[in-house]
Amino acid sequence: MAFAPTKGKKYGRAREGGMEIKLTSMMDMFTIILLFLIKSYSVSGGLVQPTKYFELPLSARDKDPKKVTSILVANNGESGVKGVLEDVEGEVRYLTTAAELNDPNVVVLDGLKNYLDERKKQDEAVGKRFLGEITIQCDKTVPYKWLLKVINTCGQSEYGYLEFVVKRQT
Repeated sequence: MAFAPTKGKKYGRAREGGMEIKLTSMMDMFTIILLFLIKSYSVSGGLVQPTKYFELPLSARDKDPKKVTSILVANNGESGVKGVLEDVEGEVRYLTTAAELNDPNVVVLDGLKNYLDERKKQDEAVGKRFLGEITIQCDKTVPYKWLLKVINTCGQSEYGYLEFVVKRQT
C-alpha cells in the first residue's frame, strides 16, 4: 500500500516559487566548456611575426613556421629597405646590401655568411644542438637571382633546411 504524500511535500515547492536550480551540475557544465575551449585554442600563430617593411607572397600552405634563425630579404622601394636584413624587432640591421645582391660576380654573400656562422657558434656555445634550420621572409617583388644567392649562402653555412614565411591564402 502506497503512502499518501504530505501536504508540505506536495504543495510546498509550488508556493515558494518553483524548482530550485542545481548549481553543481551547472558548474560542471561550464568547467567542461572552459576546458574544451582551452584545449582547442591555438597559440602557434604568434611565433613568427611578419615584417612591416614589405608584403609577403600568398600561398595555400597549411604548415605554421617554427621560431628558428630568421632573415628578411627586402626589395621595397617605398620604405627604402633593400637587401638582406637580420630579423630583429624594431631596428633594421643590414647583412647584405642591394648592390651586393645585384653584382653578378658575387655568389656567396659575405655579410649573410658571417651572420649565419656567428649564429651557429652561439648555438653551439650554449649547448644547443645545431639543426641547420632557417626561416626566410621575402618580399613578393624580390628577384629570383637574389633568392638564389641567399639560398646558396645558407647552404654554404650548413643551413640546409629552409622555410619561407608566406601569407595564408583564404
